[in-house]
Amino acid sequence: MGLVPGGQRHTAEIVSERVPGGHWLSSSAVRSGERLLQSQLDSAAARSAAAIRQQWAVRRSDVLMLATSEPVRATLASGADTAPPYARRAFATMPGIASVALRDAAGRVRWILGDPAGYVPSAADSRSAASGAAPMASTNLRIPMTDEAGRPLGDIDAHIRLDGLAAQLSTVEAAPSQFIAYRDRSTGALVGPSGVPAPAFNGGRFEWNEHRWMAVRESLDDPPLDIVAAAQLDPFLSPFTGTARVGAAALALSATLVVVLTIIVTARLTRSLGSLARAADRVSGGALESRVDVASQNEVGRVGRAFNTMLDNIARMMRELSQREAVAAMGELAATMAHQVRSPATAMRIDVERAYEKLPLDAPERVLLARALGQLDRLERAVTGSLRAVRGASAEFTDLDLREPLDRAIAGVRREHAPRAVTVDTTRVPPPPLRVRGDVASLEQLFGNVLANAAQASRDGGCVRVSIDATCDSQFSVTIRDDGAGMTSDVLARAGEPLFSTKPWGTGLGLSIAQRIAAAHGGVISIESARGNGTTVAIHLPRATVVTS
Repeated sequence: MGLVPGGQRHTAEIVSERVPGGHWLSSSAVRSGERLLQSQLDSAAARSAAAIRQQWAVRRSDVLMLATSEPVRATLASGADTAPPYARRAFATMPGIASVALRDAAGRVRWILGDPAGYVPSAADSRSAASGAAPMASTNLRIPMTDEAGRPLGDIDAHIRLDGLAAQLSTVEAAPSQFIAYRDRSTGALVGPSGVPAPAFNGGRFEWNEHRWMAVRESLDDPPLDIVAAAQLDPFLSPFTGTARVGAAALALSATLVVVLTIIVTARLTRSLGSLARAADRVSGGALESRVDVASQNEVGRVGRAFNTMLDNIARMMRELSQREAVAAMGELAATMAHQVRSPATAMRIDVERAYEKLPLDAPERVLLARALGQLDRLERAVTGSLRAVRGASAEFTDLDLREPLDRAIAGVRREHAPRAVTVDTTRVPPPPLRVRGDVASLEQLFGNVLANAAQASRDGGCVRVSIDATCDSQFSVTIRDDGAGMTSDVLARAGEPLFSTKPWGTGLGLSIAQRIAAAHGGVISIESARGNGTTVAIHLPRATVVTS
């Protein structure tokens, strides 16, 4: 005979002893409640695992950005033992990373950003451990660095905070006593309630603080984490055992009434809970679109509505996770493509320059070769700007005239779309200077992407109109309007989404890269479009700050 705190026996046991058939009624309700609790714990653990994978992808992208950046690689080449300013600025934007260390090929630590305790234990750390203070829970992420020939240069060793990876998610809405705990299998670092027993990380049932608990474990390989969602059994099962007690009291009044009430209550419970259990089974099999039909307002109805709400949240989180993973993959793809494009482009440039120098000054072929060299320069700027924008790297901004990158982008679009007789109208562009602070190559890539989209959307012989509003004291507004067919509301809602394109040959990266470049310059892009009226893209960039003495 089990006891709950306070010396009272479980309701299910009292019903079983006093009423014939009460054991079946109570055990059926308890089993259904346990199945429901386990299914919700499964869902909670899966939600937490999805959130950790999402945050891990973001942290991995941040560390990869450092490992592939030129300032960090230059540190290894120069022998410097201090982090470059770019690395310090980038690390300041990574709140989920406790520390980052750069090691050379010999394994020597060149510099550390953040808390160095994860690398070289100090006396203060030893005193903290001796006093019983819990060290900061973190997990390790190491990304090797190689040169263009694949030879190792060193690596970036980062310690990722577990409390930054683990989102603050609730477990089960109906359970008042619950928790989610996280443990790094490689280091034993733990985030969770104090004193969580080791059996909790095995899953199933366990005893803790004189209470019965049910736990579900979800294990991740990258990062090597165990996630446990647990809740007390007795508080969760009390509504189900309460319903069984009502049925047992009715059975004591009349044998006939007991049979009728038992059939009604049991049929209602098993039908509702069975629907929830079947929906949970479908969800565990990957059918996230499954939902439970809820008509009642009782406890089961509330659980059903909470179940549907939980599935809606999971579906939304999965969509957001897929977009973040796509952006992280874009960064790795950009690094690979930059290497693959730059190597042959460099060889082509050398050959073209040699041919250009050997031709007589009055040879007509020199004009063609000069144009080819200009296009190779544009290709190099496009690769560099795209790589910087996709990775979110910080460029060395300078004061510049906005007309310079805009004119370059307009000239390129005019040449590219000359066979279609598409023109670019710049009559509403004011004369220089239009001073902004930024990076010329990145801004040329921004304007080039938007202008290319406008020219492609325009009909043959059409016109792309460019205007600049310089009346605002704080910003310039560059407006690019085409005379194409426009976009539907569904397409407009997804404009700028990575990898989304309505063109058969499109990559879906042009507008996404443009938005990231604008954001890096403190600006924003807005889009207006309607079927039959063309599309207008407004690029708002802040003016350069004038320093007065």
